[in-house]
Amino acid sequence: MKLTRISRALLAIGLTTGAASAFALEAWNGQEGGDTMQVIFDGSVYQNAWWVAAANCPKDAAADEANNPWRYLRTATSAEIAEYGNPTSCDINGGGTPVVHETFSTDKAYKEGDIVMYQDNSYKANGAVPAYSFIPAEGNPWQLYTPVDTWIASKTYNKGDVVKVNGQSYEALFYTIGDDPSNPANQNPDNNNGRPWKPLGATVEYTPEQLAAAPQFSAATLYPAGQLVQFRGQPYVAQAKVQHASPTDANPWAVYIDWAGTKERVGTPKNPWPAHVYAPYVDFSLNSIPDLAKLAKEQNVNHFTMAFVVAKSGDQCLPTWGTAYNLQDYTQYSKIKALREAGGDIMVSIGGANNAPLAAACKNDADLTQLYHDIVDNLNLNVLDFDIEGTWVADHESIQRRNRAVKAVQAKWKEEGRKVGIWYTLPILPTGLTAEGLYVLEDARDAGVDLAGINVMTMDYGNSVCQSDNTEGQNIHGTCATSAIDNMSAQLKKIWPAKSDKEINAMMGTTPMIGYNDVQGEVFYQSDAKLVMEDAVKRDLGMIGIWSMARDQPGIAKQVSPEHSGMTEQQAPMYAYSKIFAPFTHVDDEINPALAALKGFEVVISNGVPMTSLSLDRPAHEARNMNYTIELNGKYWAKSQYNRCYEWGTKKTDTVNDIVTCSWGIPLKVGDTLHLWNYSNGVQTPLETITVSEKTLEGKTSVAPIIGEQLKGFALALQEGKPVLQMTVTQEAHKASDVNFSIELNGKYIGKSQNGSIDHGKKTINTETNMVTGTWTNQLKAGDKIKLYRFSNSVYTPITETLLTSDMLKNGGSLINQ
Repeated sequence: MKLTRISRALLAIGLTTGAASAFALEAWNGQEGGDTMQVIFDGSVYQNAWWVAAANCPKDAAADEANNPWRYLRTATSAEIAEYGNPTSCDINGGGTPVVHETFSTDKAYKEGDIVMYQDNSYKANGAVPAYSFIPAEGNPWQLYTPVDTWIASKTYNKGDVVKVNGQSYEALFYTIGDDPSNPANQNPDNNNGRPWKPLGATVEYTPEQLAAAPQFSAATLYPAGQLVQFRGQPYVAQAKVQHASPTDANPWAVYIDWAGTKERVGTPKNPWPAHVYAPYVDFSLNSIPDLAKLAKEQNVNHFTMAFVVAKSGDQCLPTWGTAYNLQDYTQYSKIKALREAGGDIMVSIGGANNAPLAAACKNDADLTQLYHDIVDNLNLNVLDFDIEGTWVADHESIQRRNRAVKAVQAKWKEEGRKVGIWYTLPILPTGLTAEGLYVLEDARDAGVDLAGINVMTMDYGNSVCQSDNTEGQNIHGTCATSAIDNMSAQLKKIWPAKSDKEINAMMGTTPMIGYNDVQGEVFYQSDAKLVMEDAVKRDLGMIGIWSMARDQPGIAKQVSPEHSGMTEQQAPMYAYSKIFAPFTHVDDEINPALAALKGFEVVISNGVPMTSLSLDRPAHEARNMNYTIELNGKYWAKSQYNRCYEWGTKKTDTVNDIVTCSWGIPLKVGDTLHLWNYSNGVQTPLETITVSEKTLEGKTSVAPIIGEQLKGFALALQEGKPVLQMTVTQEAHKASDVNFSIELNGKYIGKSQNGSIDHGKKTINTETNMVTGTWTNQLKAGDKIKLYRFSNSVYTPITETLLTSDMLKNGGSLINQ
């Protein structure tokens, strides 16, 4: 984007937009945009004078002021550098100038330890490499010859099967049936688009006579590409010019990563990874990566799951961030270092739905084991996640290789005295793990893998019962998530029968996709988050995540985006979901004081009325900075705090056990939900949930005895042609201090009868009938909602609720429906 000199001048002095007095400071990492920003680069603070592009490096600003908008402000303080980082390279894909090694050549011999470049990657020789033998990142130059069958539409093909169509060969990359390999729409030449067939080129076929006449293999012979030989009674075909490499030799080239300086770039965690943690996913290859240290300080989110480490390509055993950025020198590591300096930490996730996992690209177990070890060692990790989804959750070859490598690296860590938690993240349905997911875990168990936990993606179910658009507050998606966890717990118990329920719960994690999901019609609201949080607290799960941290902000309504939730500001403001989940993080030996002080939360029927009862240790009831709040269907109803049972609750004290019980006559019906929350020092924690059933309300009586014994009438009357509200009660009920009949108009209180007074109305006494009538002359119109209820001894009883019509306003009449 180019700007005129006038525009640049206006932007520089802040005339095109309101200039702020201070701007957020962060390390330079290729920021782009027109907002005023301040960044640290090579020990200095810079500010942009106009719109800045990612390619504009502060280092070049002084020499090119006409085109580079960065302007030097001052020297960065040591505290700022420690907090935000101090990049010194203009390469946003890496942290420094890479070492350039010799380019690999097939006609040259290499000795053990030599390092070469091939297809932009570095490789190290683990043994002598003769000329024309092995090429880095490629398989054995000899391929066993087998006749190729013609593709059949009705036949099932699995990974590795080869077929021919019209003289061309194709290899199946995974299970497929009916997909014509010759159709370009079904082809996957680079193993990265989810299609089932890889083109192999023209089919090579030999007659029995040609096979019998093939020469015996000789290591000293230089064979041309396409040469047929016999080796140990089997026919092999040379895939390239080859010498000094037999069909059974292993490729001595291994991926070489120069990890020098990586440990310093990422910093060292100050604290162990919590046993129970909120660790939202961060898409670490996005252009807009959140400031992790700032989130820790301002939002109490201290742990993150960085996603995703994948192979450079389906055929390259090289770890990268999203195929785009080097793992050893990524500039964004300054954000991880700042987080760790602030006391937080990260978990790295290997895999994901897109691109190839390392377990698929790395064909050698030893190479894969070493990569896992190097990633953990050089990124200073205490925990590692493997995200296994998409087609890869059904790919037995990579599943088995991964499990073997994880088992091997765990043995290596044990020798080193290092403890690293291993998590597997899998897709799930409300009914539990899929058959493919169960296979992953059963194979891991059989391979001897020690899993710290299984995190599941409680999202994108594709199930009609989880359709939740426009159902905010009904907790449909949240219920799907808690059902998934409940069903998985039974599945895990079968895989690990020796583990207790507590241990199984601690092994489970749940990661919803907040807001609008990829599957149309599936939405995860704040109310769903509260339900998931309550379930996680009750079970004491090992982990809660979200996809993703960058999405925890409002945006375009109902849009699925990597950078917002698709919710409006009113539905879910900035970091709304993290505010719900952040209090979850704790370690096993921590005791939640709010939960410890809770002695009971239940609904009991007393004299035919449902009473909601909350019992607490007396100090918790009397505390000023701690309150226990009850919500009815997501809305505040009552609370215990500072020695009071707010909203007309009754209090009883058990002096022997030092327990206080608050009781409320909350009107309940089947299907209602009572949520109990604790608010302490600004932290909100869900404690208990009661879903009202028919059994809960057994013994409840109707309001009929009230109407007749105390309330004699409630009607719409006409005075001088205008409608007024009239309520008639007995003198005894009217004079009682512990009984009141209250009226609401459109949800707002307008008057009551209590303690000998008619509040906000006119009182008339009929001495012959011993009745009192209150009259309220509020302006009424069609569509108004009139509600009458009674409070008696802290018991709330709704009497009637009526929606006024034009006919009612014209003719009047009783408003009581018994």
